[in-house]
Amino acid sequence: MKKIKKSLVKIKPCKKVNTFDVKTKKSNGWLLEVISDRDGFTKHLRGQVYLAVADPGEFKGFHLHADADYFVTCLKGTIKHVVYKTIKEKEEIKMGDDNFKTVFLPKGYPHAFDNIGKEPAYIMVYRYPAWSPDIKEQFDIPKNQIENPESWKKIRAFIKDFNKRKL
Repeated sequence: MKKIKKSLVKIKPCKKVNTFDVKTKKSNGWLLEVISDRDGFTKHLRGQVYLAVADPGEFKGFHLHADADYFVTCLKGTIKHVVYKTIKEKEEIKMGDDNFKTVFLPKGYPHAFDNIGKEPAYIMVYRYPAWSPDIKEQFDIPKNQIENPESWKKIRAFIKDFNKRKL
């Protein structure tokens, strides 16, 4: 068999980033960027796909994205995806092993992943638009402050300010 002179495949190393609790700064897992329309490699895709890993018993969040819609699927392990619509309205979606589903989360709503299992949870995320360090669209909220009225004033102010800056 003749060896191919110019390879048909291209390879991009995936970028691994350790993640930390916003308040305690303790490691709570990691994420792995798989593909992104900003990576100079991916074709025919708008947005970004990454794998988030939450260590057993760890909580990743709360935070919101003022500019990105999310699709979330837990591929391995078991998580509770907690989403707040308002300070008084939240939804908790259990997913993962034996309960696979994809959850759509529109931009602007605080959410978190709570690994309620005994093994690392592997969570596939598609977001649009792709994350960029130049766009400051993420707002972090400490877990113990998510139901604080002052936090919700800050959330509304952040979204309003972001939308003004975006214009």
